[in-house]
Amino acid sequence: MSRRSPSLVRLGHLGLAAFVFAAPLALGSGPGPWAQSADPAKPAAASLAKAAPKRPPVPVKVSTLSTRAIPTVLDVVGTAQAIASIPVKTRIDSQIEWVGAEEGDRVKAGQVIFRLDARAIQAQVAQARAVLLRDQAQATLVASDLERTEQLVATKTKSARDLESAKTLVAAQDATIAADRASLENLVVQASYYEIKSPIDGRVGSIPLKPGSSIRAADSTLLATINQLDPIYVSFAVPQSAVTALRTAMKAGDVPVSVVQPGSRRTLTGKVAFIENTLDVTSGTLGVKAAVVNTDEQLLPGEFVQVRVVLQTDPQAIAVPDSAVQLGQAGPFVYVVGTGDTAEVRRVSIDRTIDGSSVISRGLAAGDRVVTDGQLRLFPGASLEIGKTAEGQPETPTPTKSGS
Repeated sequence: MSRRSPSLVRLGHLGLAAFVFAAPLALGSGPGPWAQSADPAKPAAASLAKAAPKRPPVPVKVSTLSTRAIPTVLDVVGTAQAIASIPVKTRIDSQIEWVGAEEGDRVKAGQVIFRLDARAIQAQVAQARAVLLRDQAQATLVASDLERTEQLVATKTKSARDLESAKTLVAAQDATIAADRASLENLVVQASYYEIKSPIDGRVGSIPLKPGSSIRAADSTLLATINQLDPIYVSFAVPQSAVTALRTAMKAGDVPVSVVQPGSRRTLTGKVAFIENTLDVTSGTLGVKAAVVNTDEQLLPGEFVQVRVVLQTDPQAIAVPDSAVQLGQAGPFVYVVGTGDTAEVRRVSIDRTIDGSSVISRGLAAGDRVVTDGQLRLFPGASLEIGKTAEGQPETPTPTKSGS
């Protein structure tokens, strides 16, 4: 067996490596399937240009404007006050014998609510009546004596001096009777103090003293307080800028007022009853009171309420929902339906806002169709799809009441 030399083995390995390295170069140099083009063909510019798609119509809701009566109002916060709040006190020293009302009861004017122990005054009244009767009897006697004296003087049996004395006795007795009557009347008046009556229609408050309690005229403790709650006053302040409009409205007639309690949807109505004659220089406001109908006494003194004063009413006003008004750099504007159901920008001037609506003084007219929903996606000239909501759902028609 022959043996190869190490030098020949190394040469064989080098030849194999050279073949492996050169093969890819030889394969890539020809036009075979593995060859890559150095300058591939570019697509035409016309194929890259694509036509811009036409924007679809924007679904919106619209409202056709018409004129309607809209009031000019002043919204303020007010406080309920009793028209009359009467503290009930005693005028004499006595003891409570009977209480004719419970705490919180409604009472009528003239209704007895406290009766005091009147036995002593009743005895004095009886005594005064007896004195009056005695003096009246005495007056009858002296009047008879005067008549007899006049007859005797006529026959010259008695002198003129006797006649003058008889006349003096009659006059004195008449004066005594007048004094008796005055004394009796005074006692009767004092006796009336022993029945304490309600001076007004109203509701009784707390009654701290009960039957058997001793009371004095000098005591500071009240027997009760009666508040007149129907009607009730609502006091509030209006800014100086609204005083002229309020006074003008009062000259034209009654100024309506509506009152709403916080947390309640019920509205109480009334009218302005009084305005102060001096402006508060500290706050720049004028005090006003309104008389409000409070039949079920739902409104209580001290309660805070929302007050709306109707200063005047514009019968031909135009208003749009607040949501329809957009704010741009040039001021407020709305989108209206233009020619071909396209969006058109309309600049507007807002006179005032009331109950979620903006009253427009310039820029819109009756018959204009204003976009009220979906306007956030609009731009001038945008195509409109009217009658659908912003989500593309058909608009639900408003139900109407059928006539009977």
